[in-house]
Amino acid sequence: MRIRRIPVSRMLGWLLLGLLALPLSAETWFVRPDGGTRYSSRVHNGQCDGRADAAYPGKGTDRHCAFSSAQYLYLDGTYGFSKWVIAGGDTVVIRGCAALPGEQNAAPPDCRIGYGNAMNKAGICFGVNDCGIPPPPSGTAANPTRILGGCAYGRYTCSPVMGYPYAKDNLTQLYGGFGLGTVLSLAGSRHVEIEGLEFTSHNGKCTRVGYPQYPAGCSSGYPMSDYSNVGISFSNTSSNILLQDVYIHGFTGQGIYGPIGGPVALNRVSVDFNAFAGWNFDDGHSTPDAPGSTITASFVRMEGNGCLEEYPIVHKKFPALSCWDSDDGGFGDSWSGQNTKLDSFVCDHCVMAYNTKDGFMGPHTQIHYLKITNSQSYSNMGQQWKWGVDDGATVLFEDNLTVGNCRRMAEAMPGARPGFNRYLSLFCRAAGDIISFYGAPNSTALFADDSTVGYSATTFDISCGSSNACSSSKFIFRNNIVLGFLDPKYGSGEVPGLFYLGDHSVKLTTDHDLFYNLRSKPCPYFGPTTLLCTSPEFENQPPSTLSSEAQMDHFNFHPKPGSPEVGHGMAINGITKDFFGVIRPNPPTIGAAEPQR
Repeated sequence: MRIRRIPVSRMLGWLLLGLLALPLSAETWFVRPDGGTRYSSRVHNGQCDGRADAAYPGKGTDRHCAFSSAQYLYLDGTYGFSKWVIAGGDTVVIRGCAALPGEQNAAPPDCRIGYGNAMNKAGICFGVNDCGIPPPPSGTAANPTRILGGCAYGRYTCSPVMGYPYAKDNLTQLYGGFGLGTVLSLAGSRHVEIEGLEFTSHNGKCTRVGYPQYPAGCSSGYPMSDYSNVGISFSNTSSNILLQDVYIHGFTGQGIYGPIGGPVALNRVSVDFNAFAGWNFDDGHSTPDAPGSTITASFVRMEGNGCLEEYPIVHKKFPALSCWDSDDGGFGDSWSGQNTKLDSFVCDHCVMAYNTKDGFMGPHTQIHYLKITNSQSYSNMGQQWKWGVDDGATVLFEDNLTVGNCRRMAEAMPGARPGFNRYLSLFCRAAGDIISFYGAPNSTALFADDSTVGYSATTFDISCGSSNACSSSKFIFRNNIVLGFLDPKYGSGEVPGLFYLGDHSVKLTTDHDLFYNLRSKPCPYFGPTTLLCTSPEFENQPPSTLSSEAQMDHFNFHPKPGSPEVGHGMAINGITKDFFGVIRPNPPTIGAAEPQR
């Protein structure tokens, strides 16, 4: 047999191509309070290279040790220089920071991002626009770029704040100040993971939104006020982003800002007490989300947006210094999509509460696949739920708890600062619906195993994008409880209506539902014998006429044993547990909760 000889030069070429195809070796970089300054080709007296989880030994330059500030990851202190020291696919571990030279209002081990003082004459940021953390270099699906707090590295121990009363978490804190626009930009970044980090501002002294500006307006000129406007910003080229164990709060603008450019996942994320909005997808230029944009949110909380947060936090149950709505120079949406088009939005175990506008998402969205499960919305000043869909869309709204108490923030709240609501006025805006949404041709919406209570004017406000557009659409209500209340301080002195149909083409089907104490008379109008029109008899159910907003606080959605809805539901494919994780029997209880055992 004849053996073909391959030239050595060709073999070497193939070997080189093979090596180039392999993933580059990823580096891990470290920041810790006992680290040192950054060594670079421009700063020869820098102490550390940032490549070891070790303290600066106390002498020498270019030692194998951690940086002492997160800003050394992209700044070296020379004028006009800003460039990441890391490459795509690298990992950054931020355990905490030391104060930079001359830093004003330093709070180590928390990490200041931005200028060092009110005159930009301290720290290491000079001649760089904005001085926030620039977009991290993109990783790959197999090797993402990772920016981690110390709790997310090694043995995973992160414990983020998820609801109030406030308790200090173990996340590494990055705080912006002295007029910083954005703490972290993700514009154009792809395959990036952000974990175990807290983004905030040590402000509490000034606001950039609201009228009047209380306690004062922020100065963006020298001397600058110590505030920051945005926690994390996106663009419609940001994709494959993970935020996990992340807490964003206390900004004068938005917690999160901008459209997206692909898949984004949020897991155990809290976005609270940002003075303008929680996540505002509108970048001010009507930039659309890119095709293929999706949001997958799990255990996400948005609370108190539209309110300027205290600093330091004193009122741990509700740390609002002052709040504003759209009538008072503010805004207050939690999720806000003014020009948003998403392929899908999945929200599981989400909570939207005490925002000064809508709880979820706004009517200017077009979502093709929307799934909201095991989630809550209550005490928001506008609609508790609000969205729009496109042609052929699917909506699944299952196992959710909703309280339509849009006047809650008009009264004092336990644990809140007296007078936090002095500038609020636009309670129950946009007709005071509890749930308002747009349908589209050939779309399907299933509301199943939900419990909704409240006094707002209308429970379900269903419209279509254009006249007669919903004749081919299905709106199905199954295993739901709707319980109305009367609030003498709201509206015209009537209990809520059940359905308001904004277009004659909307057709509903209902079965195994319980509707009670409503202005409209569902029995016998909706026909099926499976429909119940009697009180659900919840545990500790308030009287039908309320005397105080506080009576709806911490509403107990568990039915009493023997309540009419117990065992009168219909088993639904895919729903095996109630809101609280209890296994559903067959037949199940109507509503989101089985009786307590």
